[in-house]
Amino acid sequence: MTEERAIQGTTHPMNLKQGLLALSLEERLTYDPAENLFFVNFEGYSVNTSRQIEEIREAVTRILTPVGRKVYTIVNYDNFTLAPDLVEEYTEMVKDVVNRFYTGVSRYTTSAFLRMKLGDALKKRDVAPYIFESREKARRAIGKE
Repeated sequence: MTEERAIQGTTHPMNLKQGLLALSLEERLTYDPAENLFFVNFEGYSVNTSRQIEEIREAVTRILTPVGRKVYTIVNYDNFTLAPDLVEEYTEMVKDVVNRFYTGVSRYTTSAFLRMKLGDALKKRDVAPYIFESREKARRAIGKE
């Protein structure tokens, strides 16, 4: 088979969405000591139970306690879903980890609806609702670009 024919041949789906959704919670949380930056990748993540909220709190605590200082944080909320009955509980957990571990935090999502809903819930808890529409804007907001 020629190279040209191989290129034109049948293509197979790359299953990127399934791969993204298959990330464990630990794989979604990354700390970069050089930048003192914690990145939370909740793209495609769904929170449907109180237990998941506690797992997030526990994972953040496990990763950031050894750092010994507060960190800058960026959260990717693209295609994130949160069960409506868990909004209060989730934002209370967010307030807790922000107060304990973050020196600055910004969030981003392309979803205007999520920016509005999550922003309102965070404001009710006196958590700064910095939710931008792109990663670049979120990085600029905390001085990391």
